[in-house]
Amino acid sequence: MNFIFIFLAIFIFVNDAASQRLQQYNVDPSSITVSGFSSGAVMATQFHFAHSSEIGAAGIFAGVPNYCGIGGVKSATTCMNDPTKVNVTFLITQVNLLSAYGLIDPVANIQGDKVFIFDGQKDTTVFPESGRNVEAMYVNYSADIKTEFSVNVGHVFPTIENSGYNGAFIMLNHSYDGLISPADNSRNFTNLLTFNQAEFFAVDPIYSSMGKTGFIYVPTACRQGEMCRLHISFHGCSGYRGLVGNTYVSGIGLIEVAEVNNIIVLFPQTTAVPVYNGNGCWDWFGYTNKWFPSKKGNQILGTYGMLTRVVRG
Repeated sequence: MNFIFIFLAIFIFVNDAASQRLQQYNVDPSSITVSGFSSGAVMATQFHFAHSSEIGAAGIFAGVPNYCGIGGVKSATTCMNDPTKVNVTFLITQVNLLSAYGLIDPVANIQGDKVFIFDGQKDTTVFPESGRNVEAMYVNYSADIKTEFSVNVGHVFPTIENSGYNGAFIMLNHSYDGLISPADNSRNFTNLLTFNQAEFFAVDPIYSSMGKTGFIYVPTACRQGEMCRLHISFHGCSGYRGLVGNTYVSGIGLIEVAEVNNIIVLFPQTTAVPVYNGNGCWDWFGYTNKWFPSKKGNQILGTYGMLTRVVRG
């Protein structure tokens, strides 16, 4: 999935100590949620299903159903460009098998989870009907679903600036209920930190198409020790730090919502590998190995290690 995101150049201060160790914070372990855009949306879905005993909500922006890339690049292309040909019933069967073999958490955990699904009407990268396929899968597992398929935008994360739609706030408010709507200047860039991602992988993270440095946004109250919630956000293809810096992280409206609602946001980062992942996409079609949608998948395993550190040390 190509990352198409338009922002004015923004030069901001970030505490950019690449070797900084990811810290533990005072996090309510029942508050963990995920979201993602494009390939990150599929990773958010995969992570939600893999660790549904701990993840209570998911926000899916321009995504496709879990395990839709089971057949590799050809299947992934069909999922994005010809969603009417996607057999969601078959995918549900495959996901159930993953659960039965203990490769993901029991699918019964999805029941009642909050799920927000967004597709832009003009999206020609992940065709809008894909959202209906995502919805069909989550309906099967009795999730609490909110959808938005009427916004007249293309393949972008929806913001007030590009569409008049505050996707980050609406998604997080569905996930948590009763959030405070942020002011335009509510974010505090001194709270946007970098950390060493490499320690969460057994070998050099490049072999998992992961960068060595990730982002985490820790609101002021959370840095002072107050109990906070945790959200994990997965960028889209070509949205990784090595290519766009903090443009995606700072430009989608998520950290503004996080600051005023005491939500720590973890932003794991991929990287491009020219031979098999030139756009730095998340693995949802098996370019790392066959375990990609399971707890054994390199990227899911590494991200779960980050989650564990933040919540439990």
